[in-house]
Amino acid sequence: MKKLVTSTIDFIKEDFDISLYLKILLFTAALILIEYKFDAYSFFDDKYVYSNFIYVINFIAFSIAYYGVIIILKTHKYSNIKLDKEFWLKSLISIATASLYIGYFGYNGIKINMPYPASRFYFFTANNLSGIFTLLMPVALIYLIFDRNKDNPFYGFNLKNFNCKLAAQLAIIAILIAFIGSRFQSVSEYYPILERTAYKSFAQEISAPNWLAASIFEFAYMFDFVMIELFFRGIMIFGFIKVFGKRAILPVACLYAVIHFGKPLPETISSFFGAYLLGIIAINQKNIGIGIVLHCVLAFAMEIFTIS
Repeated sequence: MKKLVTSTIDFIKEDFDISLYLKILLFTAALILIEYKFDAYSFFDDKYVYSNFIYVINFIAFSIAYYGVIIILKTHKYSNIKLDKEFWLKSLISIATASLYIGYFGYNGIKINMPYPASRFYFFTANNLSGIFTLLMPVALIYLIFDRNKDNPFYGFNLKNFNCKLAAQLAIIAILIAFIGSRFQSVSEYYPILERTAYKSFAQEISAPNWLAASIFEFAYMFDFVMIELFFRGIMIFGFIKVFGKRAILPVACLYAVIHFGKPLPETISSFFGAYLLGIIAINQKNIGIGIVLHCVLAFAMEIFTIS
């Protein structure tokens, strides 16, 4: 743990530029203010949630966040960043993948022989597992095309360099953070996600115990966070570190805050700083395993602490 703290502080000291960081903070804060003051993104998200146009809305919103910070990095003094064709092609495909992954609703078109509200369980669970097709497979394809011969296998999604002891220590901290976060009214009103799934009705419909239905959903819910880490700490950092160096974490932090639009404001704000710190850990560890553990433990602990 001491080594992690030291390496994180050293990273920040080495990279910190007050002018650059202030620009990015103000830019991100402006996006958050526009959303939570005027519902700029949420308005279109609600209107087109089950329309293919939602992918266009997502692509525009995500591009503004990601490329907005890229512009700040590129125009910052002493910048030597070179944005070649590979960067543009890979980043555009990646943003398009995120747009599909975040907004995907194709599972709603599948007819299931199950009455409401038990059918809600299917839709919530399918939503979390849809990342297999909408994110995992596209990222694997991007890896095979652009990065298969790089030093870090599959964008850090492997057991190489994974520190089990550190993961356990940070998991304890994540549980404490979840406990504190669950005390906020806006957070406790939003979570647990499990309560929205009608898992008890589903369990009754298939003659299964409630705990089994709850476990199935929570497994799918955790899987979704694995996909999130693969994208935001995997491809979006290790896939572009040769272009931006350690500062690859900065545009990702802003983008990560934007995908939290619609969630409680404290969670959206903290997601920016969380993405920044998780990015540092990923780079220092050369692995996204710690991020996966932290994210899953934090999410699951929030479910436990807010359940009725």
